[in-house]
Amino acid sequence: MTGSGFGTKSTAAPLVFDNFESGNSGSKLMTAKAVVGQWQDGAGYDIPVYSTAQARGGSKSVKLSTAGGAYNLSVNQNGNFPVVYMDWWVRVQQKDNMSRNWKPWRIYGANDTMQANAVVMCNGTGLSVENGGSGGGFWWEGGSFSNGQWQHYQVALKASSSAGAADGVVMQYVNGKLVSNHTGVVTRTGSSHWNQIRIGHYWAMDGVSECGSNSGADIYLDNVYIDSNWARVEIGNASTYATSTVREVQIPTSWSANSITLNVNAGGFSTGSTAYIYVVDSSGSVNSSGIPVTIGAGASKTPAAPSNVSAN
Repeated sequence: MTGSGFGTKSTAAPLVFDNFESGNSGSKLMTAKAVVGQWQDGAGYDIPVYSTAQARGGSKSVKLSTAGGAYNLSVNQNGNFPVVYMDWWVRVQQKDNMSRNWKPWRIYGANDTMQANAVVMCNGTGLSVENGGSGGGFWWEGGSFSNGQWQHYQVALKASSSAGAADGVVMQYVNGKLVSNHTGVVTRTGSSHWNQIRIGHYWAMDGVSECGSNSGADIYLDNVYIDSNWARVEIGNASTYATSTVREVQIPTSWSANSITLNVNAGGFSTGSTAYIYVVDSSGSVNSSGIPVTIGAGASKTPAAPSNVSAN
């Protein structure tokens, strides 16, 4: 893609991307190589296995099961993360009741005293931030949960610029809907940044007064993308970003202010279907109107200039 206003991205590729097609069904993921990057160890990393039981746009996904009483269920990435973007599809197959506490993702820092996570409960969904000191926040959100259906999570996080600075950002989309959008958040009270990313991650089977106990679940993940930069390319199913309810992140291999080269990730889009290209820069700005392309066919389109991003 050529154009202008793409911004800069010193490392074009994400930290890790995996569609799990290369693994042998039934074998453990552990620290295996991904399509881009490599998985790492951490809480629950010994649980995920490659599976053909459920998949999106391919033949495999990765399965995280609570069988045997497991509750930490994660694919992991470790490092130093002042900025995080995470994008993945998840399908939950409950054994019976919904958990009182399923965390589809969690990010830690400062010896686990600093963290952020989403939570899905039998009676609602929310998002929590702990900053390693006093404060943080918990917000109920308008997200939804559907057992037995693939759902899309997109999470954009930015840590406070310094200890105690009220300029952190916590955003979450579920199925294309912005359900959490919090700015001016104090995400840290010390010098440390987040250093552990967990997607999966935690499924409680015990009960409380609001939510009864349950017999566990099988959780499937597919097309998992993690990066330390918000800049990315997506394709959507509608002509505007805001109305796209299906989005698939793409895999860039080079990135400059006026050119991006990428490997296409069709995801759930079938050959011959129409998709719309969106370029998001490192600040989160995106062309609101997409550039139409046909999956599986070459195309050349010239869009009207969007705000901050343009492309051909």
